[in-house]
Amino acid sequence: MVQGFMALIPMMTGNVLLFVISLGVMFWLSPLLTLISLAVGPGLFAVAYLSRKRLFPATWQAQQDAAALAGVVDNAVTGVRVVKGFGQEETELTRLEEAGRKLYASRLRSVRLNSRYTPTLAAIPAVGQVGVLALGGWLAVRGEITLGTFLAFSTYLGQLVGPVRMLSGLLTFGQQARASVERIFEVIDSQPIVTEKPDAQELPARAASVELADVRFGYVASRPVLDGLSLRVEPGETLALVGTSGSGKSTVSMLLPRFYDVQAGAILVDGTDVRDLTFDSLRASIGLVMEDSFLFSDTVRANIAYGRPDATDEQVLEAARAAEADEFIGELPGGYDTVVGEQGLTLSGGQRQRVALARALLTDPRILLLDDATSAVDPKIEAEIHATLHKVMAGRTTILVAHRRSTLQLADRIAVLDAGRLVDVGTHEELTARCPLYRLLLSGPGDDAEGLAGDTTTAPVRHVLPAPASGVTSELWDRSKESERTVIATDSGGVARGGPGGWAAMLQATPELLAQVDKLPPATDTPSVDEAAARRSDSAFNLRSLLRPFRWALLLGLLLVILDTGAQLALPALIRDGIDRGIDDRATHAIMTVSLIAVVIVFADWFVNVAQAMVAGRIGERLLYTLRVKTFAHLQRLGLDYYERELSGRIMTRMTTDVDALSTFLQTGLISAVVSVLTFFGIMVALLVLDWELGLIVMSVLPFLIAATVVFRSRSSKAYTEAREKVSVVNADLQENVAGLRVSQAFRREGRNSQRFAERSDDYRASRLRAQRYISLYFPFGQFLSNLAAGIALIVGAHRVGGGTLSAGALIAYLLYIDMFFSPIQQLSQVFDGYQQAAVGLRRIRDLLRTPTTTPDSATPVPVPASGLKGAISFEDVRFAYNAAPFAGVDETEAAEAVEASEDAATAGAVAGAPQVLSGITLHIAPGETVALVGQTGAGKSTLVKLVARFYDVTSGAVLVDGVDVRDYDLAAYRHRLGIVPQEAYLAPGSVRDAIAYGRPDASDAEVEAAARAVGAHAAVADLTGGYLHDVGERGRNLSAGQRQLIALARAYLVDPDILLLDEATAALDLATEAAVTRATDALTGRRTTLVVAHRLTTAARADRIAVVDRGRIVEVGTHDELLSLNGEYTSLWAAFTGDEEQAA
Repeated sequence: MVQGFMALIPMMTGNVLLFVISLGVMFWLSPLLTLISLAVGPGLFAVAYLSRKRLFPATWQAQQDAAALAGVVDNAVTGVRVVKGFGQEETELTRLEEAGRKLYASRLRSVRLNSRYTPTLAAIPAVGQVGVLALGGWLAVRGEITLGTFLAFSTYLGQLVGPVRMLSGLLTFGQQARASVERIFEVIDSQPIVTEKPDAQELPARAASVELADVRFGYVASRPVLDGLSLRVEPGETLALVGTSGSGKSTVSMLLPRFYDVQAGAILVDGTDVRDLTFDSLRASIGLVMEDSFLFSDTVRANIAYGRPDATDEQVLEAARAAEADEFIGELPGGYDTVVGEQGLTLSGGQRQRVALARALLTDPRILLLDDATSAVDPKIEAEIHATLHKVMAGRTTILVAHRRSTLQLADRIAVLDAGRLVDVGTHEELTARCPLYRLLLSGPGDDAEGLAGDTTTAPVRHVLPAPASGVTSELWDRSKESERTVIATDSGGVARGGPGGWAAMLQATPELLAQVDKLPPATDTPSVDEAAARRSDSAFNLRSLLRPFRWALLLGLLLVILDTGAQLALPALIRDGIDRGIDDRATHAIMTVSLIAVVIVFADWFVNVAQAMVAGRIGERLLYTLRVKTFAHLQRLGLDYYERELSGRIMTRMTTDVDALSTFLQTGLISAVVSVLTFFGIMVALLVLDWELGLIVMSVLPFLIAATVVFRSRSSKAYTEAREKVSVVNADLQENVAGLRVSQAFRREGRNSQRFAERSDDYRASRLRAQRYISLYFPFGQFLSNLAAGIALIVGAHRVGGGTLSAGALIAYLLYIDMFFSPIQQLSQVFDGYQQAAVGLRRIRDLLRTPTTTPDSATPVPVPASGLKGAISFEDVRFAYNAAPFAGVDETEAAEAVEASEDAATAGAVAGAPQVLSGITLHIAPGETVALVGQTGAGKSTLVKLVARFYDVTSGAVLVDGVDVRDYDLAAYRHRLGIVPQEAYLAPGSVRDAIAYGRPDASDAEVEAAARAVGAHAAVADLTGGYLHDVGERGRNLSAGQRQLIALARAYLVDPDILLLDEATAALDLATEAAVTRATDALTGRRTTLVVAHRLTTAARADRIAVVDRGRIVEVGTHDELLSLNGEYTSLWAAFTGDEEQAA
């Protein structure tokens, strides 16, 4: 929007200069006529002022609605796994349609307001032109001015009409640009809260102590997360932090590198307050591994070297070996040069954690912060990592956030936190002896198998009152006041940039602007389109099919454009008659008659322009609404592989930048283009009708214009296509850098990332300049040809007037037409830029709509029984390969380490070059049975879960549910019977209630609370501001990982699924909370089929059966005791998990 406005500045400047200079010459020619001409000025100013007061708030509100619609798209794209997992594609599509209808109504209101002002601005100069015709003709008849003066004056005035008309047409665009500029300035003017002091000092390069001195901190000051916490970690010491979910453990890791500043107390490193240290020296001394291991869409090597881009290959290898990542990286298709997908989702959770650990170790930090850094790693790999970490941590000050007992073995001391306070600190033995909370935190499910002496029946840490009779705890559902919109975090913290519209949500409206919006007429228009047709798949989509439903409205619009063009072309012809019949014949009444006719035409054209603006605006917005629905509906049909192949920023570009380019052209360019083209050809006809000989002379320049047009189109089209691709890269880079901002700050990459973004933006600028260069050559050349034709016409016409073969009126009309000939070319120069961008955007949308889905609906779908599924699951010789190139079809799975299992990858239909993840899996699960899938990271466990959910279709074999191939079920109805808790619990922006009720939006408050209580999430929700109405930030980032998982469990519980799929569903919970959740969900899993992916083998031990997956094959199946007796792979995993080295050997 701003770019388009900036492109208008040269043209606007030229028009202003033309206006001022023309007025000066006109005043010299005739002061009286000039005063008459300027009489229209106050009218223009009044209309422009009134339009600004109403158009800007209307346009601003429309932009807010556009941001809300973009937020719906962003949430559906980033949360696609949850959307598909709960079969909520229809719900998301309905949300988009609701947001689209609201946007349509807002924009139609702007169109309606604009339709009053813009035609008036165009009509006022035309009225002035008629007044000059009447007064000038009267003066010429009386001999007070010469015919030449009248001709020159009419010519200058005619030159002003086109630019004024064009500038009035840009009124709406200018208001939109103003709103965009103000939104951009709001972001630019935002100031960081955490800043570096001017006299900040460098942190000395030596082993450093860490001290928290009476620290008080809350993401909202009134609700402290840390409340008077005091701790000291000596140089070289390893301290583990344990506590319940939300106790403040991860917040410590956020405060130490100064992502936030404490509100009271101090954090000291080597005796110096971190606020007195430079950012660079502080963060350079810290190696951070966060609970969500964010990776960038780059090579594995680049991700490991993210904090040290100049690291040698040997240093990268050494860091990878220390994190036990070298082996699986070597098995990736491109080794260290393998490009991982967005956020690293082409790797499994355990693989991402190991790469993130290697990234931290490579920086050789003096302080190591490990926030549950091995939660997604299997016990064997974790044991190997811990063995390495024992060496790596020597001499380093280390703080561990721990949920597993195995992690505590790394610690010299352990600090127990609760509600942001220090409960106790000591060694494992000391705390076991004296700290009840510590014992409780370690009393996880099956703790006796781990050799712990906890009481598994102990009550949860926080006492939860029983549910009231109504089923609703009223203080947690207080709707009498708006929930605080401020982002509140409890453990992981962070300010979410999300919510509807992303960045737009950060922008605050002034009270004055909101008052102006409230005064606007209500926005009540509806698109009135065939939404069923818009939703349907259309692989043959093109512009013709898009326009077909609107053909009659388009014909009406074309008729109005023709009438408008005819009105413009009529004025020079009337001037000719006025001169020939009035001035030459000295007949004043003829001049008055012609002037009266001209006034009638001007007013008739005003009505035509009003109708034209309304019809064109309505058609344009209906087209855009249809296109948004069609595009979004197809995105919902596409398989998960598409989202892993395409960066979300590029997908968002399709739905925003590309659609907006089409919107801008339809709203501001299409009418102007059609009018210009019709005017261009209408003038040609008029020139030939007036005098065919002069017409042919003028047309002699056309072959040159046609040749230049052919060259221009071929060159500029390529430049515009390149520019649109590069803006997609810019958008994707921006979105990824914002999503990974904490990682960028932790590893001091802000400068380098800014430079890379600037370079990519400069590439886009260069491609746009290349396109503009073609425009700057082509359209001035057209203007030159127009002026050349006018000069030839003047020379030849004057000669013929002298010879009596051409009337003076005809020559004046001829010259006025040729002057008008320039205006369409000038208007097309601006319109063509928008047209090219719209054409490229439409082509990219067409390519998207023609992309086939990899999980198509069955031609004859099998309905899911009304009573639900029984839950019998059978894997029949299943083979599977993520065949999206280049190795981009993997999401949170173990595909990468399954490369060694691909000995027969060329068989079973696997695509060449795509490693086979599953190789001949056969497994039968009875209805109501709970089966745990265990195995090393990368074995294929999560892939099996995703095949049951039909996120992908098998390469060969079949997955049967109740004897029916899942590919034959009605997909949405089938997924409605599933409950899925993914490895990373994605939560969309909204309230906690909305998050829990995502799979059942119509659930009552009592049902939502009952689901939370059932899985042990109620206490965590009760701790949040607003309770169940607490605002959840983008992706749930303002909640701790444990809180997100509890809410995700409640979300799955609420849908009352027939099949429950748990992919490391409790990995981020402390053992006590996990024990409470496990006990609470026993009833849930006891009456439905449950498939559990587990690295905590205590969770697996409770299952009816355990399937051990190794390199894409099931190698062992049985109960916990049966598998231990085999002394095989499971025995080895169990030994590593319990720390029984003798048994492991």
